[in-house]
Amino acid sequence: MKKIFYIAALFGATWIAGMMLSCDKDKQLPPEDIVERVLPPIEDGDDGTGGENPNDPKDYVHAVAFMTAEDADMRGSGIDLATGQVFRGPNAHNYLHAVDLLYLDYGNTTKGNIALPESKELSVNVYGEDVQYGWRHKNSGVLYRLEDVQPRDVAWFNGAKSAARITAVVDSVISVLSADPDQQKQRYRNVQGDEIFIFKSTTRNISSIIYVSQQMTTGTGSQCRLIIKSDATQLQEVAPVTGGLLNANGNYYADVLTATFNPATNAELFFDFMKKKVYTRTELEQLEDFSGIHLMFAYKSSNNSHYIYTPTSTWMYGGADNSASHYTPGDRTLYNYLNAPGTKVSTMWFWRIDNRPSPQYSTYTFEQSRLNNTALTEYYNYWQNLGSWGSNLINPATNLVFRIRHDNSSGAYGAFKILNVNKTAGEVSIGVKYWNSLD
Repeated sequence: MKKIFYIAALFGATWIAGMMLSCDKDKQLPPEDIVERVLPPIEDGDDGTGGENPNDPKDYVHAVAFMTAEDADMRGSGIDLATGQVFRGPNAHNYLHAVDLLYLDYGNTTKGNIALPESKELSVNVYGEDVQYGWRHKNSGVLYRLEDVQPRDVAWFNGAKSAARITAVVDSVISVLSADPDQQKQRYRNVQGDEIFIFKSTTRNISSIIYVSQQMTTGTGSQCRLIIKSDATQLQEVAPVTGGLLNANGNYYADVLTATFNPATNAELFFDFMKKKVYTRTELEQLEDFSGIHLMFAYKSSNNSHYIYTPTSTWMYGGADNSASHYTPGDRTLYNYLNAPGTKVSTMWFWRIDNRPSPQYSTYTFEQSRLNNTALTEYYNYWQNLGSWGSNLINPATNLVFRIRHDNSSGAYGAFKILNVNKTAGEVSIGVKYWNSLD
């Protein structure tokens, strides 16, 4: 029913372009499960079928683009939807002012990915890391995917033969799909043939409808063939961005999570390394799922001490002996709250590594580790079997470095560094390099 509603809204919103839809006729459509699945051809004019020719004069952009994400491209490419020009691999870093969409292949179960440059789900490989953390500018936009493409969808795609029509289609589809916030994403996984993407650039004022005519796996990645129609008549050009990637002095990227607390009272802060968020106790109580809490910072005003704990650490109440040197000796209230049935709290472990003898740490410091899943796997393996894991530390000093992992050791691991603890002003900052597990 959502599909019929969407089509009705689409055509109803575009009468100005000369298209009318009979409500009575639409009501007579057969049930979705018996709709004819054989799609008519998309008119790309690229295969001699006599369809629309991209080279004919027109007031809109019509392009056929081959996006590659293979080893030679570092598993990624970018595209300028105002021209259809593809920038393969690292070449996209030179034209980031013109890149509207990315195509990536991470060599995992997500297969082909289409994403906005501003997505926070890119740092699975080196290419995605450099875009997510290294680009000095990212074009913004709104992106939707239509997966269950029907013959009538192909009809309105083929019928979009003017800039005004393309924008009308894009605006009306977005107006319908935006009613469900879960429909909109910044990165779409498992891109397949016979899908349609709807794109609206909020930076460059481009409206695009994009048909995926083919997606295929290759020996070193994947490729994707796109048929693009864009209204770029009101294009707002972005000046070329200079300076290269944000990778100063050879030190790689890190997320910096900063939070404040009131030093006049006891305080707890809860760090989600994956989502790059910090919650106060009040904010935490609004969550139903604690699985994203990787580290707790606590401050005790009576002795001006601070602590770090994993959310399942019994040391927050002093352990079996109720050690008085910890945060709430003998009082299990906080521990019981975090570990109550149904919270889905994660069992985490961390271990200090900056105190390892040279050359172990000096040749592989926190700053030298890259922030992508492959690099974090290498970092984890480098330190594996060196020392034992822990779950707590009292008054950790600035510049201490720890590696951290989930108890199941299934890839959810990373490292963090204490950057600042100001107990007078009530501020703490932690540098984080953590697995992008949004796959």
